[in-house]
Amino acid sequence: MNILLINSNLHHKHGLIDQLLYKLNSNPILVLQQIAAATPKNHSLKLIDDKYDSPFYDGKIDLVGISAVTPSAPRAYKIADYYRRKGAPVVLGGMHASALPEEAKQHADSVVIGEAEMLWPQLIKDFELGKIKPFYRCDKPVDPKSIKCPRHDLLRIPPLFTAVAPSRGCPYNCSFCTLTHLHGQNYRQRPVEKVIQEIKNTSRKILVFLHDSALTIDKNYAKSLFKAMIPLRKKFIAYGTLPSLLDDELLKLSNKAGCVVWCLGFETICNDSLKKDANKAYSIEKYESVCRRIHKFDMNIFGSFAFGFDNDEPNIFEDTLQAAYDFGLDAAEFNILTPFPITRLFHKFNNEGRILTKDWEKYDLRHVVFQPKKMTIKELYDGITNVSLKFYSPLKTIQRITNVAFKTRKFSNILIMGAMNTVMLRFHREFSPN
Repeated sequence: MNILLINSNLHHKHGLIDQLLYKLNSNPILVLQQIAAATPKNHSLKLIDDKYDSPFYDGKIDLVGISAVTPSAPRAYKIADYYRRKGAPVVLGGMHASALPEEAKQHADSVVIGEAEMLWPQLIKDFELGKIKPFYRCDKPVDPKSIKCPRHDLLRIPPLFTAVAPSRGCPYNCSFCTLTHLHGQNYRQRPVEKVIQEIKNTSRKILVFLHDSALTIDKNYAKSLFKAMIPLRKKFIAYGTLPSLLDDELLKLSNKAGCVVWCLGFETICNDSLKKDANKAYSIEKYESVCRRIHKFDMNIFGSFAFGFDNDEPNIFEDTLQAAYDFGLDAAEFNILTPFPITRLFHKFNNEGRILTKDWEKYDLRHVVFQPKKMTIKELYDGITNVSLKFYSPLKTIQRITNVAFKTRKFSNILIMGAMNTVMLRFHREFSPN
C-alpha cells in the first residue's frame, strides 16, 4: 500500500532559496518521522514537508496522513480536501486535530487523537480490512521504551541539524502549553542507551536539538544522559527548567557533553503570572542566578517570554526588556500569549467571552486573538513590537555576538549564537501587522 505523510505548514514557500534556508536554519520536527517508524514495513512511504515542498502530489496514493498544529490547520484542511476529491482517504492528526477532533473530522475519513505511535498500525490494519474508524484515541501514555528511532531517511531535504526527544510529558501543566495536553503530565524518560543510539545514527549532523522541555526535571536522568553523550563529541542545544539549572554538577556535565545553548522558558517576569499561569513554584529572583551559572560554564542562553497575561500592564514590556539585558541573554524570543484551543487558557478566555477570533491562522504567536485584561489590544501589539525591535536592533545584536566571542572564545558558540541572532532578528523584523 502507498502511504503519503504530510506535515502542513502555515508558511509554505517552495523556492530554491527557501529550501536552502530550511536546510541551514530549520529546527527539525519529529512527528511524521516517528509515525513513519511506526508504519509496518510492508507498506511504501512518502513524506512531504509543506515548508519546502508542494503537498499536492500526483502519484498513486492509497492513504494520506496529515499532521497540523493550530496555525497550519486551515492549510491542512485544504490539503485534505484536495486528496479526498481525488478519492484518497485522509487521516488527520497532530496538536490541532487532537484539540478539535470533530472539526478535523469534517475534512478527514479518520482522526487520530493524542500520541499516535500505538494507534497508527491498528488504523492501517483496519483500513486494509475496510473497517477504518472515524476516531482513534490514545487512552494511555505511550511507553517510552517502545518509541522507535524516527525515519529521518525519508526527508527529501534533511536539515544540517537533527533532533532527538529523550522523554515525553511534563508535570508543570502551564495554562497556555499544548504539550501537556498531548503527551500528558506523566514525565516518561526513554532509556539512555536508546537515546544515545539514536544520536549515533545521525553521525553527519553538526548539531543536535534535545527536544525535551522537561529534560532537567529529573536531574539524575539528565546527568546520566550527559555522561553518556561525552564520548559522542556532539554539539547540542537543550531545554532546561529552573531551579534544576542551579546545580553546578549538572551544568558542568552538560558543558563537557557538548551543550552550547540552554533554551529557557522564562515566560514572564511577573511572579503572580509565573505561579498562576506557568504553574511554577519558584520566583523570578532565581533567573539572574541561573543565567550567571550557565555563563560561568561557557554556555549561552536563549530566553523565551510571552506577553498578555492577566497581570500584565503596559509597563511589562520595558521591564522585561531591561530584565533580558540584566540576565545577559544571548538571544531571545518575544511572543504574544496565545490561547491554543487545547489549553486551559483557551477555555478560560472562551468562557469569559474574551476570544476575539477563531481564525486559526492567526494563532501563530504574532497576532492578538483575545481581549487582554489590563491593556488594550493595540498596547499589547505595539509593546511587543517595540521590545522585539529594540532587543534586535543591529547594534544590540552585534554587541551580543561580540560578547559571546570574547567570553567563550569557542567557534561553535560564536557560529550558533550568530545564526540564532540573525534568524531571530529577521523573524522579529518581519513582525506582520495585526
